[in-house]
Amino acid sequence: MKLIILKNNIIEGLNSVERAISNISNLPILKNLLIKTEGGRILFTCTNLEIAITHTVPGKIVEEGEITIPLSVFAPVAKNLNTERISLETKDSHVLVTTDNYEATIQAQNAKEFPIIPGVSDKDKVVKMSAGKLLDALQSVFIATQYSEIRPEISGVFFHVFDNEVTLAATDSFRLAERTVKIEDVQTQQNDISMIVPYRTAEELLRFLTNSNGDVELFIEQNQVLFKTTTKQLISRLVDGVFPEYRAIIPKQIQNEAVLNRDEFINALKLTSSFSGRGNNVTITIGENKKFLELSSADSSVGENHYKIPIKLKGEPFSVVFNWRYLLDGLKIYSSEDITLGVNAADRPAVLKNPTEAKLVYVVMPIKS
Repeated sequence: MKLIILKNNIIEGLNSVERAISNISNLPILKNLLIKTEGGRILFTCTNLEIAITHTVPGKIVEEGEITIPLSVFAPVAKNLNTERISLETKDSHVLVTTDNYEATIQAQNAKEFPIIPGVSDKDKVVKMSAGKLLDALQSVFIATQYSEIRPEISGVFFHVFDNEVTLAATDSFRLAERTVKIEDVQTQQNDISMIVPYRTAEELLRFLTNSNGDVELFIEQNQVLFKTTTKQLISRLVDGVFPEYRAIIPKQIQNEAVLNRDEFINALKLTSSFSGRGNNVTITIGENKKFLELSSADSSVGENHYKIPIKLKGEPFSVVFNWRYLLDGLKIYSSEDITLGVNAADRPAVLKNPTEAKLVYVVMPIKS
């Protein structure tokens, strides 16, 4: 194999795939980068056996081939070279890295020793949508999930494709976020597809989509999913389990709704939380005059504070205690000027919503006082 690639293209490829490098010490091959030519393209691939990321790197193919080399050696070499054109050539069991004024020989391994990257064979189940839309939806719900080995079915993001829409949902049992977006194109005979994308895959997908322009395609199988753009692809196993019937948690009717400025609510939470102590408890109370929402927190070793925000109240006054971090996370995923806090009771799920963002809902459980 012999390739000529510009430095910037190499770095872009490395930045895309290096997050899939594994730390498993008993499988050193997983710390390697696979470089191969296929169909006139140069491909960089890394995998940790859970996910695999492949990036198409522009360059000149002088001679076809494939090889795998330690990423920890190749990456700093490529990133610190001060010339644009870099030549990569295999010779025996080595890769020669050369420029006009530099030469390095890196110990390589046969590409056949690299794990086989599974393919998604059922090309009939494909969803095509804007990468920006999917990124926006994923950012909205990812905040509500967390990694858990005890409950793998909620350790990830739930995707539901139905009727030209895709709904993403996530929960950690204390809060729930759901976001629905339109799909540009659905090419499948099935009108109802569900899957749970693992936490770490969803985390990597956020980075994958951040620098992606145009559309992203989702190829879905029973046990794995492929996210593909024009220059890169991410393939991952899916969580083997059933996502909870979370819609039963979302209140269908709200008895008491307080409408207030979202930015002021955020600032008030940040300020009053300074006195919340280890429990992260902030009490939200609406007084008898129904004109103000008061946030307060107290800690015997620190003190206490109070903050009042003007509101428009529909319903009756209430008092409820929240983990301020969970409430703040929910406020941040909205972009509207105003926000509505809906409360039915001090021990029932509360809802953050806004009419201008009807396809986004955030539910948070109060703390029982």
